[in-house]
Amino acid sequence: MKLAIPFLLCVLLTMRLSAEERYLLAIDNQVIEINRAGKVTGLLKYPGHGGIYDAWRLPDGGTAYAHRGGLAVFDAAKKLVLDHKARAGSKGAEANSIAVLEGGAQFALMDSGVCQIRIVDRSGAVVSETSLPDLKDDPLHFRYRMIRAVPGENAFWVGQYGRKTLLKVEIKTGKILQSIALDPLLKPTPTVKKAFAMLQPGDGSLFVATSTGCQLLHIDVAGKTKHCWTKEDLGLSCRYLLGMSQLSNGHILIACGDFHLKTADDSRDLLAEITTDGKVVWRLTREHLVDQIEGSVEKSTGMEEMRITNVHAYDSEHLSECLNVKR
Repeated sequence: MKLAIPFLLCVLLTMRLSAEERYLLAIDNQVIEINRAGKVTGLLKYPGHGGIYDAWRLPDGGTAYAHRGGLAVFDAAKKLVLDHKARAGSKGAEANSIAVLEGGAQFALMDSGVCQIRIVDRSGAVVSETSLPDLKDDPLHFRYRMIRAVPGENAFWVGQYGRKTLLKVEIKTGKILQSIALDPLLKPTPTVKKAFAMLQPGDGSLFVATSTGCQLLHIDVAGKTKHCWTKEDLGLSCRYLLGMSQLSNGHILIACGDFHLKTADDSRDLLAEITTDGKVVWRLTREHLVDQIEGSVEKSTGMEEMRITNVHAYDSEHLSECLNVKR
């Protein structure tokens, strides 16, 4: 199974000067598209879908996302064309993430309720099921998070959220090809760190975001620390560091979560573009979005939150040519 379009092709396509950069944001109960200036250029909100952690723009202009209840795929006209349900385990059902495969013909769903990766095609037929290490004794919400295809391999990276561990898992067999414990690689903090998201650039290294603890870790192919930055090192104002997308200049675009705000200053930053040496060169702040979309209200404080969990960067003018177009 071909899991990724060659990295060089993506880079060549994004060198076009006419490209129009857009960002697709997974935001709790909706999916928002914005441009570089922070203007909302599209919105998708479907009744009953909440806990949207991972959203992707598809080559045909459609959208795929993972929500708490499963996988949803929409065409370019925002019509729901695939609704694949998460399966309930002993503690309930919760899907967390997806990987888009075969140019949007197949989708891999992280189904944490039953500790399984399930690949389905556009018709909803199950292509394969891969069992993951059994975390059924862990709280449902603390099991697995982001899933990403390993370039050039029949494998996925997955994050064991509460156990702060990354696994490279072989498709179908579920064989663990590599296991990386994050605690020894991170900076010590009083806040517990959790394995939320990972991103693998073309050199084989990994970027990892820890959500709580707010650390961005860059590790080499051997699983050793290259760099580790806290939000203080980066100069960011946020509650969490969450999903990421790589831009064609090599920079990392990361979602800075504003869940559970206590004051307006808790999380000013929503997106940040970060260089490989840890410099923030662009950011999107709450002021950009708060008057354009209706966020979610934190019950304990009454404050409106944007709740961005992941960002997918792409070239809106050449969607059909490359799935993960990066700036």
